[in-house]
Amino acid sequence: MKISNYLSKPEIIIFLFVFALGIAGCSSSPSNDGIVLTETVIGTLPPTATLVPLPTHTLPPNKILLYAGVGSNLETAGQLESELTQIAGESGYVFERVSDPIQPFLQRDVRLVVALAPVDGLNNLALNYPGIQFLGVGITDALPSNNISIVRSALGRPDQQGFIAGYLATVLTNDWRVGVISRGDSPDGKAARNAFSKGVVFFCGLCQPVYPPFYEYPLFYDLPAGAGEGEQQAAADFLISQEVKTVYIYPGSGSEFLIEYLAQNGVNIIGGTTPPDAVKNNWIASVQVDLSAAVKEIWTRILNGESGIEVTAPINISHRNVILFSPGRQQHVEKVLNNLLDGYIDTGIDPLTGEETY
Repeated sequence: MKISNYLSKPEIIIFLFVFALGIAGCSSSPSNDGIVLTETVIGTLPPTATLVPLPTHTLPPNKILLYAGVGSNLETAGQLESELTQIAGESGYVFERVSDPIQPFLQRDVRLVVALAPVDGLNNLALNYPGIQFLGVGITDALPSNNISIVRSALGRPDQQGFIAGYLATVLTNDWRVGVISRGDSPDGKAARNAFSKGVVFFCGLCQPVYPPFYEYPLFYDLPAGAGEGEQQAAADFLISQEVKTVYIYPGSGSEFLIEYLAQNGVNIIGGTTPPDAVKNNWIASVQVDLSAAVKEIWTRILNGESGIEVTAPINISHRNVILFSPGRQQHVEKVLNNLLDGYIDTGIDPLTGEETY
């Protein structure tokens, strides 16, 4: 069949032209030995996402430490431990008592460190931990600062303790036959002893006995630090031989041996500690520093944003024997104690030196 039978001459020319172009296109495609190249489309990947850490929340300090190291008064440490355990529980804090060097325990979770004397360099220690509040108890060389508060003496005002003990002893003792055993080698002990005499005179004036023997009361005996049982017995025997019926033993003056020896010889006792069970029948009362009140006050003020606080621990009368110390006499002595603490009564003793001021 001929193409000319269906197409005219011009149409044949156009057909042949198109046909030739088709053949030329097919023959120009490279074979590459049967490998077909395809076009690679390069796109843009989305940027890598930056991981943003979740915000962290630092927990506020939640721990209270009591540092009572070598040489600390064990009874005072016990009082503080009991009080701080209660304070921590009420405030939602954790309490811990430490006797080893304190530095390893000073972590971010500590809010308050209560340091009981003796402690060297409390101010320098506090400078290195500005985020922690420190409370020094009885540390004489510590000074209030941005993060240090002070209970000036773990023994409070020894002159006030001695004064109220002398007054109490005289109220309860016939013919004013009272005495005191103290520490003459320390200002605290001297202040307590001299103020005891002031308290006695405040109640009875000349305090002259009505019946013999006519000794001049009150009497006192000073024991040195670390006195042995022999020295303690000599002190007790001296007062007993002078017909003393009530003795005030200033804290740190003698041991439990002295207390029991006096009680066995029929002497009634005013002390500054918790009485041993063996002498409770002869124990009139304890004249003690109320560290609990001082620590509570400072803790409350710290929580309110205060710092650099200094307080003197008040005195209370505890461990009262109602058989020897009746409720009526308790009320009377409490009034005198309140007047003393409020400054209406002056002990007449310099609490720092123990010497008389008038």
